[in-house]
Amino acid sequence: MKHTFLFILSLCLTLNVNAQETHVIEPAILEVRYDSWQKDCSDSYILRTGKTANQFFSYYQNRTDSLLNTDDTTMDIALNEFFASVSKEAGKSEQLKGSTISREKLYQDVKTGKLALYSGYSDAYYTYEEDIPQQEWTINMDSVMTILGLECHKATTKFRGRVWDVWFTEEIPVSLGPWKLGGLPGLILKATADSDFIRLTAINIKKDGINPVTFYNWGDEKYYHMTREKFLKYKNRPRTIPRVNKVLPAEPYIELE
Repeated sequence: MKHTFLFILSLCLTLNVNAQETHVIEPAILEVRYDSWQKDCSDSYILRTGKTANQFFSYYQNRTDSLLNTDDTTMDIALNEFFASVSKEAGKSEQLKGSTISREKLYQDVKTGKLALYSGYSDAYYTYEEDIPQQEWTINMDSVMTILGLECHKATTKFRGRVWDVWFTEEIPVSLGPWKLGGLPGLILKATADSDFIRLTAINIKKDGINPVTFYNWGDEKYYHMTREKFLKYKNRPRTIPRVNKVLPAEPYIELE
């Protein structure tokens, strides 16, 4: 009986763990880089899209993860950058980048209509899946802003407990944007939540010579499956997360509900 119980427990744990290796999903046809600001934190994010798959991730966090898990030489580069960033003499350009979602990677599968989020912080790694979110937008065509030489119009929505103001361009008729935002008749180039709780602004758009849409797991981490609701509980009440190193987020999470 004891052996049977252990076998069932082991099987359940296996079924709830995702341990995919880094691999190419498909060629990319568009890449947008967004600079992000959140109170005293800054970051830079990549939105990369193919014909059937999209991804969104932190440029700096992905770079650090790749350096730490490639070889001893690149690991030394990452460690030296870390020690330089925490020294008393560190300038603003040397400080490590990060924000409330810097340790998260988002993947959208257009064929299945699903979004998968992979999150790593401290020694905990979690993933959940949901339907690709849909927002109900109020569009203001009279509000115009030029970003990267493209004419943009304003749209507003309340999504997951925060009010978002975005600017999108119909000159690039791609119904996507940073993070989980999308569903407009053009690419979102700027997004702000709750009076600049977080701000993302496009600084570069590439259509040629870009890397493919890629699933990144540089450390071959095992991600434990959970529901979005349970994940939000952990993110908004970080002390409930079972882990060794209690590194608490400095800012409230981007999703409130």
